[in-house]
Order: sequence, then C-alpha cells, then structure tokens
Amino acid sequence: MPVHPDMTASLGWYPAARPAWERLWDSLRARLGFGPDTLAWPEEFMPHWRDPGLVLSMTCALPMRLGLGAHVSVVGAPVWDLPGLPPGTYASHLVTRADDQRPLPEAAAAGLAVSTPDSQSGRGVLREAGLAGPILLTGGHAASIRAVAEGRAHLAAIDAVTWALAPHPGLAIRATTPPTPSTPFITARADWRAPVRAALEAAIAAMPPEDRSATKLIGVTDHPASAYAPDPAAAL
Repeated sequence: MPVHPDMTASLGWYPAARPAWERLWDSLRARLGFGPDTLAWPEEFMPHWRDPGLVLSMTCALPMRLGLGAHVSVVGAPVWDLPGLPPGTYASHLVTRADDQRPLPEAAAAGLAVSTPDSQSGRGVLREAGLAGPILLTGGHAASIRAVAEGRAHLAAIDAVTWALAPHPGLAIRATTPPTPSTPFITARADWRAPVRAALEAAIAAMPPEDRSATKLIGVTDHPASAYAPDPAAAL
C-alpha cells in the first residue's frame, strides 16, 4: 500500500475514544489505498491543518471562517448519534459546577474556561451568547471541564460530543446552544476529496457497534459551502 513520507492524518478532536478512532483510520486507509500508517495526535492543530500532505482531519467552523477554508477541501460533516441533533450538526453545553446556581452572566463574569481562542464550540458560542469574563485558556474541552470542576474557572462551553464521551459528575449543564454545522472533516487536496469521502463512508458503515458507541459517529453528510466559507466578519 503506498505511503508518502509527507502524508499525515488525524482524528484527534475527541481523544477520549482514541482506540476507536485509530481502528476507524486503519479501516479507512485500507479502503483508500494511501496515507500514513498511523494517525497523528497534534498538540498544535493549525500547522497540521495547513500541511499540504493532510489526507484527513477534523477542524472547527471558526478556523474555516477565519481563512483555513481557502487552503483545504471539506470532505463532509460528521453525523453524531446524540439526541436533539439533526444530521450533520453539533452543539455546545454551557456548564458550571453542579452547586453553582448563579445566573450564567454572573458565573461568566467570575471566570471562563476556554479551550482555544479559535474554537467555535468553546469560545465562539460564548461570545454569541454575550457571556464575558476573565478567560483561562485551557487548550481543550476536557481541560476546560477540569478547570471548572476544580474552581479555576466558573463557566465553560463544552462540545456536546466531548460531553457525551466524558461527562463530569461534578458539573451541570445549564443551557445548550442551538445546533450548528458539525466540525468538518477536511483534506488538503481537492482531488483527494472524493476518494477520502468514499473510504470514510465505507469505514463508518463497517464500524463495530462498540466503536460506534465509543465515538458517537454514525455517518457523514454535506452542508452548503457557505456553512464553512471564509467570513470577513469572523473574529477571535
């Protein structure tokens, strides 16, 4: 099977299910016929997403609107097996400690845990909801959950898929945002889009039940190009 030394791929958005994602990649790559032997698990995603050898990854709507979309091709939007989510969408839960009954603006003013500045699910939704306060950048949704649980922050917006995979018993969901287009699968090259999409769909269809349960991934669909198009009004 061809392996290009400069090719890379990741499915690192939800590491709580890492073994299942790695099995999905093995299945996908066997169908695709090219790509790296193993998934990368980047700490810095933007250089990874801009890699010209990127076969497959997942990104966020906000980086796409900030300009990443000009450098990659959208393979499709994941379909999650979560209640209340139309196919190809996700949402964020606004969470506080379970014993914190303050109104959300008051909790936000006491301190926000934010995964990354360019995360739609962890930062953009807070801005859109008008929730402002001192920001603790955590580097990821799981770290934001820990920060709120430990009292280092008082409110966080957590991707609903992350929460479904690893809920925290000490936190409570105070509100859930309206559904928005899912974090898309992307590839670096337009000519890779069709074969990667076909391999991804076949690999998802072949997932064993335990891996579907572990990842919550049940399909891939499409949105209009405008869902992820660069937006001059978008801001960090």
